[in-house]
Amino acid sequence: MAEGFILDVTHGSQLVSRWVAGKPEPSFWVGTKISGREQYKIQTFRCGGCGFLESYAMAD
Repeated sequence: MAEGFILDVTHGSQLVSRWVAGKPEPSFWVGTKISGREQYKIQTFRCGGCGFLESYAMAD
């Protein structure tokens, strides 16, 4: 397992959340530094019976 965080970049838009490698570091201009880091879109599956959610950050 690798440490990372889920990046929220909606700003009023409807975007797919991304997992970003490493610990979050503050950035003066954009909120969180993400330049040069691995990033993957998050795909989530839901059980229709119980509502359980399971998420994956797979390479495209």
